[in-house]
Amino acid sequence: MAVQYNYPPEITGKRKLYSLVNGVKDPLGVINGNHAIAGDSYHLRTAITNKHFIFSQDKEFIEYILKQNHKNYFKSEIQSVTLGKYLGNGLLTNNGKDWLKQRRLIQPGFSKVKITNLVSIMEEEIDKAFLSFNNETEIDLYEFFHTLAFNIVAKTLFSSDIDEEKVKELGKIITEIQEIFAKEVRIPFYTQALNILGITDKNIRKSKQAKHIIQGVLDKRKNSKLEKNDLLDMLIHAKYEDTQLPMSDEQLVDEMLILFIAGHETTANALTFILFEISQNPEAEKKLKEEIAIEDENVFTAESLMKKSFTINVIKEAMRLHSPAWAIDRQALEDDSFKEFSWKKGTLIILYISGLHRNPKYWEQPNAFLPERFDSENAKNFAYYPFGAGPRLCIGEHFAMMEMALIIRKFYKNYSFISYQKELQKKALVTLRAVSLKGKIIKNQL
Repeated sequence: MAVQYNYPPEITGKRKLYSLVNGVKDPLGVINGNHAIAGDSYHLRTAITNKHFIFSQDKEFIEYILKQNHKNYFKSEIQSVTLGKYLGNGLLTNNGKDWLKQRRLIQPGFSKVKITNLVSIMEEEIDKAFLSFNNETEIDLYEFFHTLAFNIVAKTLFSSDIDEEKVKELGKIITEIQEIFAKEVRIPFYTQALNILGITDKNIRKSKQAKHIIQGVLDKRKNSKLEKNDLLDMLIHAKYEDTQLPMSDEQLVDEMLILFIAGHETTANALTFILFEISQNPEAEKKLKEEIAIEDENVFTAESLMKKSFTINVIKEAMRLHSPAWAIDRQALEDDSFKEFSWKKGTLIILYISGLHRNPKYWEQPNAFLPERFDSENAKNFAYYPFGAGPRLCIGEHFAMMEMALIIRKFYKNYSFISYQKELQKKALVTLRAVSLKGKIIKNQL
């Protein structure tokens, strides 16, 4: 007798067709609309491939998948296979025992002690980037922050100089790969069309070029024989517990590529959203500048940057409203159930973090920018997961928070930003990003 499953409410008919057609260009709008119709969890089934998807912005459901029963869930084939063919088998795309082995090798490089030692290197890169600002500077902050964040990753994690042309080339490759990846995931049979047209092969060649650039960084380090005591040194010399062998060059390059992408992409996107929100909220900017003045000579110390503060509240609130990691995907290894719902092995689970972060069930004034809400003693229990949760919590969370706090304080100590935009046009690829953030930087009057 066939097992009967009790999936959440299903999206069918015209709404299903609408979701498939518009899910490519406006996934957030489509998913928000479906949740408005069906509730905090809904089910979508593809007719031809017969794949089952559950989308959820329910806090308890999300915690069940990421924490309580995480062992029954792998990164879905969306990332492990589709994205993996472009980016390799690094922490972002790997699964199971291989992922755990890599995580254990890399984790020590992101300890709080290691991170606090990086402040001076970050400061140097930030100060150098800010030298381009005059009394009034017109700028696209989205572009600016991507270059700055990339340079910070290169210097802090790998002590490496990559010229600006290589930075731009890598950024261009990453964007193009993400564009194709997003369409592969959202359009039925798009993968077959890409294969026939040769676009998949072209994209794989681009990813090989990105890896070639990263290999150049690795070769430069190995040939130099220098010990720099950074993450790259640690990765080169780290050995697996079971074999006592180091990582192959191929695995090293995959991990470095993932760290370059994850280490700069989400941070640059978040910084763009943060400065946009501050530009729309003069009271928040005033309070931020007051805090910077009060902190005085301690303002850029690791201790001050990492402690609870209004600066941190501003970062958290902007990342709530605009979550760079806007969705998390998982795939069920076995049949499972939660409360009244049950689903079969192979079901794809899309945990909709952007929806969770604006869900009125958990947030008062969910669309308002209110950094003070994170002063609450209950803040640790908020429906808030910008870095994920459970064993696969983002390895670079502390690194990213300290970097963003440092950049924001250095900027607002000396400058203000006037946005030309009252609304942000956003694009949801692997990460959520702004299309641009154009405006004017004004130097503070002494």
